[in-house]
Amino acid sequence: MAEPEKRGLSWSKDPMVIEVAQHIKAATPAGTPSPRWGIVLGSGLGDAVPALEGAVRIDMRDIPHMRPPRVPGQTGDIAIGLMDGTPCLVQRGRRHLYEGCGMDAVTFPVRVLAELGVSHLILTNAAGALNPVYETGDLMVIRDHINLMGADPLTGVEAEDGSPAFLDLSDAYDEQLAEMAMGIAEVEAIRAAEGVYVAVAGPSYETGAELRYMRVIGGDAVGMSTVPEVLAARLLGIRVLGISCITNTWDLRKPHPASHERILEAAGKAAPALGSLLLRVIGQAETVRQMKEKET
Repeated sequence: MAEPEKRGLSWSKDPMVIEVAQHIKAATPAGTPSPRWGIVLGSGLGDAVPALEGAVRIDMRDIPHMRPPRVPGQTGDIAIGLMDGTPCLVQRGRRHLYEGCGMDAVTFPVRVLAELGVSHLILTNAAGALNPVYETGDLMVIRDHINLMGADPLTGVEAEDGSPAFLDLSDAYDEQLAEMAMGIAEVEAIRAAEGVYVAVAGPSYETGAELRYMRVIGGDAVGMSTVPEVLAARLLGIRVLGISCITNTWDLRKPHPASHERILEAAGKAAPALGSLLLRVIGQAETVRQMKEKET
């Protein structure tokens, strides 16, 4: 798998981004390889990934300029180490637009990952089903998204020549990684489907009319995160795999009551299957990369 092109953008070279990246490097033991993969674990999914080999864990509260999430079920720390020999950074929790912060804060960790050298990013989230065939606990490999957040994190971002940061989204989610994930899920008998993720700002859950609208326009699952991170990552040349954990299903005619506690409980039950899938995707992708390096 070829390494993605890195786009030089002044936005990615924010002094605070560089300072945080340097802080993280200084906090890791000498000789620790720079992470090649980044993994962001959403609500209730913090235990999905097993402990990394030789990992150093850093509380986001101890990192300058890094604002930890304030959402229950999101630990708010990062770990750097090896996953079956592959250098990874695992971020447990994220900031959300509904917390009252701006898009710059939501995408800040992605820019730090790019500065650290991450080339592949797996973004996970807890999501509600719009597709009536989905069941609680299913995984959905995101193949596309619909942004209903009312904001774009690239607004005001300029390329080095001063022009707007126009971004082609025909390849927002990496096709190779998505196909790997689906193939592995089939072999491992993990309940998974491909679908379209609808992003809303939150924190209100959706009305019945909103759910029906989202389904009509092509959505399969709805959540309150991920899309801003995808846009930032793609602008910076990072390949993205998105996976939603279906934590609740709806009757689109009349939604049943929803609560964050129930979502966390459902996510926790699905976390082992998600972790197994992530481990195998990274392993298979790294095998492909190594084979291609040998060929060249």
